[in-house]
Amino acid sequence: MKTKSLYRPKPIPPFKTLDEEADFWDTHDTSLLGKVPLMKLPLIESEKEQVMTVRLQQSIKERLSRFARAKGINPSTLARMWIIEKLNAPA
Repeated sequence: MKTKSLYRPKPIPPFKTLDEEADFWDTHDTSLLGKVPLMKLPLIESEKEQVMTVRLQQSIKERLSRFARAKGINPSTLARMWIIEKLNAPA
């Protein structure tokens, strides 16, 4: 099995009509999950190895939870993303 083709799909051809485009998408699958066993897909991020406790005011935690819920993620995931963004930003 070629792993290159899994991560670099062929370009989608230009369509002349909406019917042609509809026919194309009726016969093509954009999901890799249907074709590749889950265990063979690359990890999006490595496993977390350390735990850190951060104390927040309740109002801050509630705001963080609202932001996270709006993005469809866990509040601790959002907090971790923001910490990483801040650490990677130019000083």
